Amino acid sequence: MSFPAPLRVSNISPANVQGVELRAFQRVTAQILSVTGTTAVLSIEGHSIVAQLTSPDQAAALLTQHSAQFVVTQMGEETMTLKFIKNEPAPAPLTTNGLNQPDLAARLLTQNNMPLTTQHLIIARSMLKQHLPVTARLLNELYDTLSEYGTWGEEEADLAAAVKADGVPVTAQSLKLAARQAAATGAGVSQLMATLSHLSKQNLPAELLKQINQNLQILDATILKGEGNAAQLAQELKAAVDLMGRSLENILLAQSQNPDLPLPEKSLLSLAKLQQMLKQFGQQEGAQAVNHFLADSLQNQFLNIKPNPAPGRGAWSNAEFMIQRATQKAGENFSSMRLRIARESKAEADRINPAYTRLIIQVDLESGEMVEVDLSLAGKQIKTSVIAPDTAWRDCAEREAPSLMAALEMLGFAPKDMQVDVGKPQPFDGVTKKAGSAPLMTVNIEV
Repeated sequence: MSFPAPLRVSNISPANVQGVELRAFQRVTAQILSVTGTTAVLSIEGHSIVAQLTSPDQAAALLTQHSAQFVVTQMGEETMTLKFIKNEPAPAPLTTNGLNQPDLAARLLTQNNMPLTTQHLIIARSMLKQHLPVTARLLNELYDTLSEYGTWGEEEADLAAAVKADGVPVTAQSLKLAARQAAATGAGVSQLMATLSHLSKQNLPAELLKQINQNLQILDATILKGEGNAAQLAQELKAAVDLMGRSLENILLAQSQNPDLPLPEKSLLSLAKLQQMLKQFGQQEGAQAVNHFLADSLQNQFLNIKPNPAPGRGAWSNAEFMIQRATQKAGENFSSMRLRIARESKAEADRINPAYTRLIIQVDLESGEMVEVDLSLAGKQIKTSVIAPDTAWRDCAEREAPSLMAALEMLGFAPKDMQVDVGKPQPFDGVTKKAGSAPLMTVNIEV
């Protein structure tokens, strides 16, 4: 920091500073005991020091203060020179966007020679919330994206910074996609199947009814029934991944690159075709239901693509499935199950290593609560942790623990530990906007 014009205190008798351990450029606080003419008596660390001031102005500046700060500018064998740090008036508060004091965002903008505008301040604060570096390049990237997005404010800036921190491409389109309030996969499938089932009973053209029934079969095949053997469950999981794990854009890109490649029949492309046919035959509500489902699916796929995960956030692949409930209520036939699998985040090996990974499974319950199973794999060893919403579910999990351990052993694993706790699992984070305000500048560093 810069100091005002030097006000010096000099010619201090060495005898009067014995026992005071001072060094050059050290800042010290001294009590002003008395000021007479151009002589001042100071107290530093309990030791009285007689100082000879170099001007009456210095005496006048010290006379009205009980204490003052000095910097040791010179250390000699017989003399020591102190520079009086005159109290400067506090800087005028920034009033931009309701600020009452300068904050870290404003300081960083100034240091990087960026205009101190309201919009820049909003973006900089959003970047700080996500622990992003406030650089001109990154700030301009977010600013250009938000300008293309349309009308924006603090909420949209927070979303843009969160998307960037998650390692997801930031564009106006990606912000609109991330801002969607997507329905859970289980609820979305349930609603869509109910809509299509209702349409299938109406007097519609045969070709449209055929397409509706085909998509009902495709959706039904992706539901985990929880019945039968492991092979059937694996088949249901594969059907769900085939449908929900590949975006329309990926299918169309592959087709454009290789026109001879056959289009997959059981994919979102079938639903897109159904949407077009519903619009063609005037079934606007049905077409809109399919459109909502496709948009929600696209959001889940988009947020699952994180080519450059932020440091400390890890690299994960996410999937969501539908489970048919044992006890069904009207309109509530399915629950959502979410799966996260840790993957290697190295640039040369961004993949899932089955031998060394972590699987987290979360299942929504009818009560609106959630149960979580966390499996950590290291070679053939596996550690299991279960979080149950209440003691009843905890007791149920403990009763099922032996059968789970036996099943894992049959698969060739060596269970090492299983822990069951009662608590509330943390939901999988997609784009996480940090609450609160950007940190204020509270540290003052002297160089």
